[in-house]
Amino acid sequence: MAVLNKEFNKFDKEIKLNQNRKDSLKKSRKELRRKIKQWFKDNKPDEIQPKFHSQGSFEMNTTINPIVEYDSDGNSLRKYDLDDGVYFIYANEGDIKQSIDTWHNWVFKATENHTGKDSIKKTTCIRVVFSDGHHIDLPIYYKEDDTIELAHKSKGWLLSDPKEFYEWFNKEKKNKPRLEAIVRCLKAWRNFRELKSTNLKLPSGFELTILATNNYVDADNLDEAFRGTVKAIDKELNEYNGFKCIRPTTPEGEDVFEGYSETRKNNFISTFKSLKEDCIKASDEKNFKKASEIFIDKQFGVRFPKGEDKDEQSKSDALKESLAAAAIKPKPYAY
Repeated sequence: MAVLNKEFNKFDKEIKLNQNRKDSLKKSRKELRRKIKQWFKDNKPDEIQPKFHSQGSFEMNTTINPIVEYDSDGNSLRKYDLDDGVYFIYANEGDIKQSIDTWHNWVFKATENHTGKDSIKKTTCIRVVFSDGHHIDLPIYYKEDDTIELAHKSKGWLLSDPKEFYEWFNKEKKNKPRLEAIVRCLKAWRNFRELKSTNLKLPSGFELTILATNNYVDADNLDEAFRGTVKAIDKELNEYNGFKCIRPTTPEGEDVFEGYSETRKNNFISTFKSLKEDCIKASDEKNFKKASEIFIDKQFGVRFPKGEDKDEQSKSDALKESLAAAAIKPKPYAY
């Protein structure tokens, strides 16, 4: 059994954001916030002014370096995804809760021409796309007292508190030391598989985070912890009436898989099954190189490091070799 702990740790280091990249993305976010604030001061001085709160994987340390893609001119693109909540907070009787369309339109206008690309109107947010490929999603919230609602263009005002989610995750990971790395590996798996098959739409990073957290299996190394967690997720998804992913925070009890079509559901189950089977196949392989190639070919791509072309020693063989070496080593008093 070739344990690929060294390879998994190298892979995690490759896909994890370094500090320079984090600082660059934070600067991008800060400049966009400044522009939105200025637009509202100039154009809507009598309305509630926006406040901001970062959310999503950036706050959980699970954002990954995406696989580099290229545009039609050959320019490299890194499609980082940041979420930055825009909050309008009721403070006094003069504050007005505008319609969902009104606030979406205002935030859209506030971001126009910020990057030289048109902002995108989506049902849950305004998306601002940057020339290097990364984008910032701006979901819009209204807060009154302790109630926070998301301005969803098709479903209306929805109870939502993204801060609750990353606080839940950050609390969970205190007792699950390899959880962050497992989530990053699952996101990198999703990135590779969707690029390899453009018609494939796998669960979001948010959904994979819930599945990994609820089915976390601890182990002495990342290889075994990842494999155990994948097997646990696969088992849960395939149990009778088990294809669910329940949101652990507001609105509690919501099944975020509820809107999946039968085709998308079956595609995810079969694709995830192949990941589980390759995890098992790699663990049964004695040669490090051959074991790593199983992940490289089908699940992670070339960013996953290739192992050495040698076999893993069994613990008993390693012990025998160690004892034999000790037995023939000259004793100091022999001289």
